[in-house]
Amino acid sequence: MREEEITSLQHIKQVSIIKHLILTGYLPSWIVILGNSHERLFVIDCFAGPGRYECGGDVVDGSPVIAVKAALEFSQETPHSRLGIVLVDDDDQQLRSLEKHLEALQPYPENLKVFIRHADSHAYIPRLLDGLSKTAPSFFIVDPYGHPLSVPIMNEILARPRTELFINLMWYRINMDLGNPAVEHHVTELFGDDDWKKQEFLVQSGRQREEAFLNYFCSRLSADFILPFRIRFDKEDRIYGQRTKYYLLHASNHRKAPLIMKEVMWPLGDEEGTFDYSGESQGVLISQSPHENELREILVREFSGKTLAFDQLRGQTWNLPFIEKHYRSVLQQLRSEDRVIIKPVTSKRGGLKGRDLVQFL
Repeated sequence: MREEEITSLQHIKQVSIIKHLILTGYLPSWIVILGNSHERLFVIDCFAGPGRYECGGDVVDGSPVIAVKAALEFSQETPHSRLGIVLVDDDDQQLRSLEKHLEALQPYPENLKVFIRHADSHAYIPRLLDGLSKTAPSFFIVDPYGHPLSVPIMNEILARPRTELFINLMWYRINMDLGNPAVEHHVTELFGDDDWKKQEFLVQSGRQREEAFLNYFCSRLSADFILPFRIRFDKEDRIYGQRTKYYLLHASNHRKAPLIMKEVMWPLGDEEGTFDYSGESQGVLISQSPHENELREILVREFSGKTLAFDQLRGQTWNLPFIEKHYRSVLQQLRSEDRVIIKPVTSKRGGLKGRDLVQFL
């Protein structure tokens, strides 16, 4: 792409590309895993945008292009599966840009259908759900500038089997609306009722208020597993420092989903394991691993005398800030100390993964 074409792209801030990094890491795995066991899949981008952006002089793929590229690779390798990508936006200019950037990826194979819809997602998504297969796994990207789809609609989505939500929860905008009678109706529209007006976060401040709201929001979602990734303001914003700009929330009802998403999110924080990003550096920031002694103490305390599979162990502790390599490292250390017995089922002798049994002594 020529320099003048790059400069014509819509600029995106460093803290905003973290969403694209997460989707780039997660969507291919999601498509492969579910595409190998289901005939049809859908990815729905509720607020698609222009398709590509400029960041630091480089071209950055937006979520629609990331989704189509991941679907293309899988559909070409697995012709028996059918994939549908639905890209929704209510801005004519954004859609024209999106169509232009998708041209380079065409023609699509027969088993991949890409639908571009000019519509307001708040009205369109409920209609789409009425006609969308309830058995086909779906991945919804909910990423507006202000308020996302209403919680009742998101719960309707989550009620579908093997369906996941990736939500941009714009905390700084919502926080301003919470105390403003002129616009607080937006918060009521978000939740679908005014129960939020009875919550303690309204009389709290700072991080306490923020964490209480996040917990309340998550409690209103009908999801067993919710992973939050905190995004702070960066140097391009007028507000700078430790304050939160928005949260990326991955919501699902299948235990394997957060385990895969943790593997993607974990190394992207300002420090590994923080699930917290400020865009202070170009690319991934890696400083230090979380202290594995904490994981060791938890596993020994919680599972003493029990036997369970390696993946089952990870699934039962999915909300801890540790990924697969940390579990493997801790358990191998415990084995060397004769604190656990590992019986290979999935792996070869000496390995540790999948259905391998771990017996805590």
